[in-house]
Amino acid sequence: MIQTHNEQCDHFQKEELNALSSIYLSDYEQLKDVHPYSFQVIVAPFVPADQFYHDNVVYCKIFIAFPDDYPLKSQRFHFEIQGLSRNFTQDNLIRARKVCDQVIDHHEKEADSQPIVFAVVEALRDYVFDQSMYLQELYDQQNSKPDDNYIYIPPMPKFATNTPVTLESFTAWKKKFDQEIYDIKKREKNFTQVEEMMKKISGKQYFDRKQNKEDDVDVQEIINEDDDDIVELEDEDYQGEDDNDEEDQDRPLYEREQLE
Repeated sequence: MIQTHNEQCDHFQKEELNALSSIYLSDYEQLKDVHPYSFQVIVAPFVPADQFYHDNVVYCKIFIAFPDDYPLKSQRFHFEIQGLSRNFTQDNLIRARKVCDQVIDHHEKEADSQPIVFAVVEALRDYVFDQSMYLQELYDQQNSKPDDNYIYIPPMPKFATNTPVTLESFTAWKKKFDQEIYDIKKREKNFTQVEEMMKKISGKQYFDRKQNKEDDVDVQEIINEDDDDIVELEDEDYQGEDDNDEEDQDRPLYEREQLE
């Protein structure tokens, strides 16, 4: 027996209704069991209950009625959307209708004569999920408490150019840095020696030094001539292996390795 066009549509509609009732379970309700069929589906986002404040969850209900020629001749059907949550605004209603219309228009252009209610409902579910996420983010921002232990770390400055660090460039920098540290320590040591020597000279020697602009070497010679004890003190402090060891310790590592 050859089925008429309406009989074929009726067959496809019944199969789709059975599939939808199996998918949506308690969220699905059959409103009319005879042709033309009508039903409703509650559309709510899948969100973790422990991470969402209940007033931020957006959900709605969609009513659908099949025309006689759905889905073989036309995939367009009549639908209405009703907000169930208090935060489902008129703007949400307009946008939700637009989302459903876009899905129907897309399938009509494809002209594949396939049932599309599931695609429409899931597109609507994605929309209410996005709205719920948006409201939850606003809620978290408004109710977040400042952390007393929070430490602000400013972002690193950005420079127009930079020099990549390589083993060669680091080695060259380290050698230069060690040499600078060695020179600084050596100057500090010499300054300390001259300062101690200046405490030992007489006022006349200091005046003669200023007049003749004698350097520290001349001062050392004057002290050595007038006070042998000072020479012995200086020899005890800086002569021999102890002085060499201390000076070697101030040298950069690479120079000490060469000396060894």
